[in-house]
Amino acid sequence: MTVLVTGATGFLGRHVVQQLLETNHEVRAMVRRPGSESVFPTPPTDVCYGNVTDPDAVVEACRGVSEIIHLVAVIRGGQRQFDAINRQGTANVVAAAKEAGSIRRFVHVSALGADNAPNLQYLHSKWLGEQEVINSGLPYAIIRPSLIFGPGDEFSNAVAALVRSSPITPVIGSGNNRLQPIHVEDVARCVGLSLSGNTRGNITVAIGGPDQLSYSEILRIVARTMGHRRLRINVPIWKMRLPIAMMEMLTPRPPINRAMLQLITLRNVAELDSVERVFGFPPRSFASNIDYVKTMTFGQALRANLGLS
Repeated sequence: MTVLVTGATGFLGRHVVQQLLETNHEVRAMVRRPGSESVFPTPPTDVCYGNVTDPDAVVEACRGVSEIIHLVAVIRGGQRQFDAINRQGTANVVAAAKEAGSIRRFVHVSALGADNAPNLQYLHSKWLGEQEVINSGLPYAIIRPSLIFGPGDEFSNAVAALVRSSPITPVIGSGNNRLQPIHVEDVARCVGLSLSGNTRGNITVAIGGPDQLSYSEILRIVARTMGHRRLRINVPIWKMRLPIAMMEMLTPRPPINRAMLQLITLRNVAELDSVERVFGFPPRSFASNIDYVKTMTFGQALRANLGLS
């Protein structure tokens, strides 16, 4: 029995592939271009090439598999990209799964806060993707993680870049909004367990780490881990909108974009016991598992803040 993983070379995807291989699954990794598979610590059973925006490539990828884990998503870009990847890309994978006729489980990783609110463009696109899965008639599990952290992530490393590069750290808004960071390996484990066990049956589950932290608390934890004390200055959200829009236009990879701004200024928490209750294990804490931020150099921080990394 083979599991297809879309988005296999992404931050979460690499960990999901490794988790599946360690639990004796046969894995077909769908990657966009030849050579991308070099990122895997352990080679997957099979590799196929293509993009979820190409229906023919997705049909070929789904041929002969029994389960699908769909991870492809974008948080950078605008409405057009969100719709093409997060909604239509999911619709393409769902259609190919139905055509294959052999799919026993469809696991879709969405986002905590996915909502039928068009003004929240990213979260709305994730909600629309969920609807494609829910209405498909396929046996499914939808996983809604809070902010995912771990070596190489965007969130905690962006915070670390701010801390490393300046004695003054801006806090967008009040800084009191609650977040529930969850480690990438814990998310990967939840995704793998969604193929079997207590999650048999159609479920939608929100997951987060063991601590609900304010953005200000996260800044303090990162600064303490890096051995710094930083003065925090609150910046009203409205003052950030124009600079962030300009960064999106002028830099290849801005440290924060409009979709990220919405995420960090919204309450983004799940039930504290959701991982242990549904998946049977306790997730690891944020404060005890971010030693990797200590390795960030001033040069790396400067490049990240300028949108060059």
